[in-house]
Amino acid sequence: METGNTFVDGLNKPQKEAVTYCDGPSLVIAGAGSGKTRVLTHKIAYLISKGMDPHRIMALTFTNKAAAEMKERIDALLGYNASQALWMGTFHSIFGKILRIEAEKIGFTSSYTINDATDSQNLVKDIIKEMKLDEDNYKYKNIANRISACKNRLILPDSYLANSAYATEGAAVPM
Repeated sequence: METGNTFVDGLNKPQKEAVTYCDGPSLVIAGAGSGKTRVLTHKIAYLISKGMDPHRIMALTFTNKAAAEMKERIDALLGYNASQALWMGTFHSIFGKILRIEAEKIGFTSSYTINDATDSQNLVKDIIKEMKLDEDNYKYKNIANRISACKNRLILPDSYLANSAYATEGAAVPM
């Protein structure tokens, strides 16, 4: 395993500062092509080389491709499968993992399913058919989008039903 300053070799000053900062959580915000992945992977390798338990490190990305790239780079820097012990992956995969671990504490089992947008739209389609609603009048995409907007704004079903303004076609769900 590399030790010391080798994890900052070749980095510019702001990158070195980000890699060596160890006084609490850190957030790296930078544009495309600025070396974010390099900084993050070197930071993780640096922390592990300084004795940090890999289980205490969480690295979140937006894409599976970026997560795989980070894992490869960390393993190359440290010379073994260090990435296996990290909490590293996409926001969805990591928080899905946490939900499965903690499921019972919130009244679920660890075998729950998370629906994606297509699953949700298909469910709305099935409900429209099952209730024999007019598919021209009840457009599944509009209904699914409205449900999503309510969830994003934490509007519960009872609150939605209690507000007659929401029932108007095209009525906006409040911000």
